[in-house]
Amino acid sequence: MRSIAAKLWLTMVLLVALVLGLLGLTQAKAIKWTYYRLEAHRMVAETEELAGLLASGASPQAVGERVAFLSRVFRATVLVVDASGRVQHCRGMGPRRRFWEGAVISGEDVAAVLAGKTICREGELPLFQGVRLLWVGVPIRSGNAVTGGVFIYAPLAPLEARVRGLEVTLVAALLGGAALAGLLSLFVARHFSQRLVAMEKVAEAMAAGDYAARAVVTGQDEVARLAVSLNKLAAELEKRIAELKRMDAARRDFVAAVSHELRTPLSIIQGYTEAILDGMVTPEEMKLYLDTIREEVERLKRLTDELLDLRRLETGAIKIRQEKLDLGEIASQVAARFQAAPEASKLHFHVEVSPRSLVLGDKDRLEQVIINLLDNAFRFTPAGGSVTLRVESAPEEVVLTVQDTGPGIPPEELPYIWEKFYRSDKARARTTGGSGLGLAIVKQIVELHGGRVEVQSRPGEGSTFKVTLPAAK
Repeated sequence: MRSIAAKLWLTMVLLVALVLGLLGLTQAKAIKWTYYRLEAHRMVAETEELAGLLASGASPQAVGERVAFLSRVFRATVLVVDASGRVQHCRGMGPRRRFWEGAVISGEDVAAVLAGKTICREGELPLFQGVRLLWVGVPIRSGNAVTGGVFIYAPLAPLEARVRGLEVTLVAALLGGAALAGLLSLFVARHFSQRLVAMEKVAEAMAAGDYAARAVVTGQDEVARLAVSLNKLAAELEKRIAELKRMDAARRDFVAAVSHELRTPLSIIQGYTEAILDGMVTPEEMKLYLDTIREEVERLKRLTDELLDLRRLETGAIKIRQEKLDLGEIASQVAARFQAAPEASKLHFHVEVSPRSLVLGDKDRLEQVIINLLDNAFRFTPAGGSVTLRVESAPEEVVLTVQDTGPGIPPEELPYIWEKFYRSDKARARTTGGSGLGLAIVKQIVELHGGRVEVQSRPGEGSTFKVTLPAAK
């Protein structure tokens, strides 16, 4: 028996059978005891009534009628004896009537009744040829004296027949209850096991790599909570696996991107160096080639520096100093450097700074954030366009905004601009000189300061980058 449903059903059926069996035995005994007790009380009451009738001096006819009535009702032998034990009246089963009439009977029961005691017995008597009897004896009193006794000897067969009928009814009811309980147990066991089987299938699906499988949750019992836990596990595994796949894809993309970023400048350096070594260039061309080689070397240096910075930021190797700084003042200093650059003369560069825009942070890293954002804005804004640097202060936060009128970023590409080496086809082409790491570095630095960075962009209208940092108390 390997099925948990069968085991559960058998356990419940055996338990129900045991309980019903014990209940049946106790009820059968209780029924028999109750019926015997009621019959005995009834016989004693009727016998006492007859004894009272005799004590009151009733006529022999009235006594005879009462004796006949009791004999008929109880299907019993009724004896009335005097103080010496002599039978005065006799009616009913057993030996012939003339055997009793006038006979003197003795024994423990007679002695006890004539001594003033009421008796009630169950068993067999030799005079009644082995018939099981229930008999009672009641004294007849006249004042304080016992003048005789009344005895009723009733066979137990009619009473036992009634008890057996009740026992049969009880057994039938118990068997019906057992059958109903068995069916109910089967339903409960199957319902219970079906939920476990459903969870087993979910576990098998997860083992096969299908982490989208879910168990149906019904009820609020332990099995339902197990199903909820299994679903949470599946969801968490699905999330973790998806994250691992995403990280693996990102790693492959990163390696490919780094390889691409390194291949181009190295190819240029190799080609120009070989041309110089072969003596195939004029002095004027050599100067141009050497300038190009220097630019590519500087590009490689910037790339490696940014890769190292990003790696250290991601791993927590860079510790952010917590100093009270005026972000507006830092922004003004960075803006002054850009205003002195040749590119600034071709653009409209606006700086709007609120006084005392205090934050807690690392001055060098916050400068790096502003430089990266302004560098992107200057690089992608065409001549005649505008770039705005704004710092606004509020009681709970300080907001730094860099807005440009460049080509903008397509909406479908906005979620990916924070990834390493990501470039928009229009806005982040390699020909602009960017490494594709600037915004990834910005996001890491801002989040390490407990802030957030957001972007709004519409193709053809420009982009707005907003950095929000907690205000210093």
